[in-house]
Amino acid sequence: MGVTHGKKRDLQHPPETHLNVSVMQIQKLEQQNRYWELQASLSQLQSEEENSNLIRPQKPLNPLTASKSHQELHNELRMTHNSRVHQEGKTELQRALEKRRWEQRVKASRDQEEAKRSRSPFHQELLKRQQRLEKFERDKGQQREGPEFLRVKERLRRTAVLDA
Repeated sequence: MGVTHGKKRDLQHPPETHLNVSVMQIQKLEQQNRYWELQASLSQLQSEEENSNLIRPQKPLNPLTASKSHQELHNELRMTHNSRVHQEGKTELQRALEKRRWEQRVKASRDQEEAKRSRSPFHQELLKRQQRLEKFERDKGQQREGPEFLRVKERLRRTAVLDA
């Protein structure tokens, strides 16, 4: 029976939430009315100011920004920035990959230079010998380029020394 009594009470008295909603709606309508009244008064003030012949105060010009050289510099900076942004048009991933590849190339060349500097003494002696042999072959090639009669005379001299 207590349950049915609670239901009857709910039906007889409207819930308080309905009252709160209606109060809130009334307050909202009042706020909207105030807003429109303020807007109307502001528009009247603006139209009165426009119609009056009073001189309105203006912000004084900054001589630096008003100068032609400053404006040209600003325009140039803006244009170079825009062009750089358009040229770079790459994603962050692409830029990161390019940077990584560049760092790998730099590291490889640095390692190669260090490997050249820190070779073993045996390897260094082999390089010196190779350089001497190349120099000897170049000198020999230059001798062959001389006149033929000098080469023949040199050969005769060698055979004479060997025979003796």
